Amino acid sequence: MLFQPLLHLRPRLKRRHALPVLTAFFILTLLPSSDLYGQIQGQVFDSDDYPLTGATVQWIGGGGTTVDTEGNFTLADEDGQNTFRISYLGFATREFMTDTLTFPLTIVLTEEGTSLGQVEVTARDGGRAASLLNDRNIESINSKELRKAPCCSLAESFENSPVVDLTYGDPLTGRREIQMLGLRGNYTMLTLEKRPMLDGLASPFALDLIPGPWVEGIQIGKGSGSLESGANGLTGQINTELIKPPHGPKAYVNLFGSSQGRGEVNLMGNTKIGKTLWLGGSAHGSFTENKHDHDFDRFKDMPDRRTAVGLVRLFRQSTDNWEGQWNILGARDRRTGGQQDVHDHGQDVLDPYLIDQDNRRIEAWGKTGYYGFNKPWQSIGFIYSGSYHELNNRYGLKLHEGEQKSGYFNALYHTRIANDNHRLSFGGTARVDDFVEVFDETDYSRSENTIGAHGEYTYNWEESREGRDFKALTVILGLRADHHNLGGTQLSPRLNVKYNPTERSAVRLSMGRGWRSPNLLVDNLNWLPSSRTVTDRIVGAEAMDADNPGFRGLETAWNYGVNFTQDFFLGGREGQIIVDLFRTDFQNQLIVDAEQDIETLRIYQLDGKSFANSFMVSGNYEILPLIDIKLAYKYNDVRQTYDGEGLREAPLTPKHRALATLGYDGARFKAHLNYHWTGEQRLIDFDEIPDDIYVAHPQRSPAFGMLGINLTYVANAKTEFYAGGENLTNRTQRDAIIGAWSPFDGYFDATQVYQPLFQRRAYVGVRWTLE
Repeated sequence: MLFQPLLHLRPRLKRRHALPVLTAFFILTLLPSSDLYGQIQGQVFDSDDYPLTGATVQWIGGGGTTVDTEGNFTLADEDGQNTFRISYLGFATREFMTDTLTFPLTIVLTEEGTSLGQVEVTARDGGRAASLLNDRNIESINSKELRKAPCCSLAESFENSPVVDLTYGDPLTGRREIQMLGLRGNYTMLTLEKRPMLDGLASPFALDLIPGPWVEGIQIGKGSGSLESGANGLTGQINTELIKPPHGPKAYVNLFGSSQGRGEVNLMGNTKIGKTLWLGGSAHGSFTENKHDHDFDRFKDMPDRRTAVGLVRLFRQSTDNWEGQWNILGARDRRTGGQQDVHDHGQDVLDPYLIDQDNRRIEAWGKTGYYGFNKPWQSIGFIYSGSYHELNNRYGLKLHEGEQKSGYFNALYHTRIANDNHRLSFGGTARVDDFVEVFDETDYSRSENTIGAHGEYTYNWEESREGRDFKALTVILGLRADHHNLGGTQLSPRLNVKYNPTERSAVRLSMGRGWRSPNLLVDNLNWLPSSRTVTDRIVGAEAMDADNPGFRGLETAWNYGVNFTQDFFLGGREGQIIVDLFRTDFQNQLIVDAEQDIETLRIYQLDGKSFANSFMVSGNYEILPLIDIKLAYKYNDVRQTYDGEGLREAPLTPKHRALATLGYDGARFKAHLNYHWTGEQRLIDFDEIPDDIYVAHPQRSPAFGMLGINLTYVANAKTEFYAGGENLTNRTQRDAIIGAWSPFDGYFDATQVYQPLFQRRAYVGVRWTLE
């Protein structure tokens, strides 16, 4: 289905329906009424506006298709057929005659109760889906699942994800980082509505600058995925879709407060301002302020924080062959932390070690597209953006200052060969980044620009004739070629294969190469407030550009993956089992080496092997009506070659993780319990640290578990209250900062954080929505 990512921009018969979460935001390729061109297209929702993934759309006595994760379907025309039906378990079947329809189609199925001793058959949306129909290995999270998280940033949206791991941050910068397939978030491509999201100097706090209540859905693509947005997703891609003005609430208010001294407010409003124009605005304000110091080392457990983010969106939707949207985002994030007062014994410098981080950003982006071709399967769209980011940070006596100016343009064209079984997409991308960056009087300024092109061919085959078992095969071949002014030409081939042996199972294979341009300092921000001196050198043939002293070569890797997904029915209720196996092999990688000596942080390019093996098995099942359970186990084996020390286990990377969630999803009352278990992990070697510096850390951190709960009460159609607790097991790491008693003239390090620093905490909030 060539245009599935694009159909959400078509006008709806009923404006109340939500946009599909897998919207390809910047591909404006929309179709005219498709019954004139040999196919029926539409969308299928339930009465709560959730797409009915897997619903059957079939000609009476003929072939058919199924509804995808966004609610879209495309039914090919058949000679002699003019009536089709749409059916879904637990919902009333509907039939339609093509000569009575008005396009585009938006179809609502209503739940059908069957009275058999007061037994009612219903279908529910669990908020998270791994579709059997998606060509690639993608897990989708919608706003229902997001409301199970405590609040309120995009980072916290992964609290209940078995795929993405969230680290616990550090007491000096407050930075939290994701891990995927056992590797740091640097190797996962983050996109905001299919374009690069807050990267470069903004990347350390990108997940904190997108408020969770603004999010309509998240798509987590594992392994080698689409090349349309770029090739820098070495382990996968996480795309975030924001709520769109044409289908967003007229007004929305979210208030949040917690016992850690944190408060947040989120506001949203959307309105139609013309026949074809919709205007939307969102605002976020938050603060964190406390004097928490649970281990009495005089350093704040987390920095105080002030954050403000605003977004204005203008959408044009019409039937005159072109549509578009334009957006402006502004953000400021200010953090202050460090020592609250000087130790009265042992510290030679009487001034406290203070942390001050100030990040400011302005960004504008848009999309324009044309869908007026004579052939409805042809479409063209354009994505464009410009941004300016400024940072002014102080870590004790070290200053880190920088500016980044970026421009981005992407053009995309979709078509097909003969029929929808053979689809093609082409595109060209241009990007320029200008960095002015200085740290501790060393200049890391540089200019980077990239120009590239990509193409993908998709072959699709389905066996869905009456009397035959359903089978399907999809093969996607892709190639991207980019020229980076400093790293040279990079080729990124990709292969994705999906086979459905039955209608309830899928096997996926993926393979591909990716590359990224590293940001030497911000990628390793947690090391900047330390006593170490940052040094770097080149191992291998790569050379440093004289005009770009901050550049240390591109990072490249191959990723291979296998996925098996099985849906099942047990006791009349649905369940799903997912098994993933991935391997990432690096050819060029920046190795961050803190174990050669205690005075320097060495950053150099890989000379030897570096790989990550990741295995995950997860399952979810509705064990009782309205009660769901999810279990997941993950094993990661990550190893790197260190200069002079050979192949070693990467530090701060647990080999074993487990997740268990239990949820009750009632109409008025909802409850969700989650338990995270983290296995032991290697810490950096402490052998060289002088004996007079107290080190409470073991060489391998202990395993531990954390418990959290979220409770929601739906007062009415507009208002709901929520409350909960985090870290109910009260697991904390004491003496996380090494050398806290003498941060200026001794060994000082706050990077070895493997457990939470905050004790158990409670939160409350309220959401008010005017649809």
